Amino acid sequence: MGAIVRLGDLSLGESLFFLGNDPFTGKPRIAQPVLDIGLAGAVLADLLFDERIALQRGVVVLTSRYATGNAAADRTLALIMGEMDQHGVRDWVQHLQDKVTASLTLSLAERRMVSPKENRTFLKRTILYPPADLRTASEPRARIRAAVLGRTSCDLPTATLALLGWAIGLDDICEPDLPRRQFGEWTERVKSMIIEPIGTLITAVEAAVAATVYGGNRH
Repeated sequence: MGAIVRLGDLSLGESLFFLGNDPFTGKPRIAQPVLDIGLAGAVLADLLFDERIALQRGVVVLTSRYATGNAAADRTLALIMGEMDQHGVRDWVQHLQDKVTASLTLSLAERRMVSPKENRTFLKRTILYPPADLRTASEPRARIRAAVLGRTSCDLPTATLALLGWAIGLDDICEPDLPRRQFGEWTERVKSMIIEPIGTLITAVEAAVAATVYGGNRH
């Protein structure tokens, strides 16, 4: 694995952000806490691909202090560098989930790839981040669909993005062409091309989702 993996013009973290939010409104397509877990995993995957961190028996180990040039990944790298002790990858996923969306949206807004928009309801005020360019925001979904439907070969970054999406419940990517069950069967087949440490990271994301949604292991 080498430099930050790009899916078009996007890192894995940015790709999952657009995959997990409605391309027209910017509203999350799944529960925000679960999406945050996936985003944390995706940003850690960016650092793994960029060889800034490694996993040793499931523990995140710093391997390089050089910035990647990707703002969200570099903010995460700074947090890891600031820790005196080493922690497991699932611990990092859960630690980052409250920070990662703010980091990604800040980076995307600075690059004018999203347009922050206030959303007010009766009791709540939130900021949504609809994409500035629909084609760029739709690219992650289109890339996965093309691989699943056999129109293109499935490379490791696309497989990683698809499995992270599946782990957090983004399971309608190929509908109506393929139902959820068939997409799930494809994800099981594509797991065979996932190399370590990406496989361990995806397992950690699945465990964090299970703990958030079910309060324990997913059965």
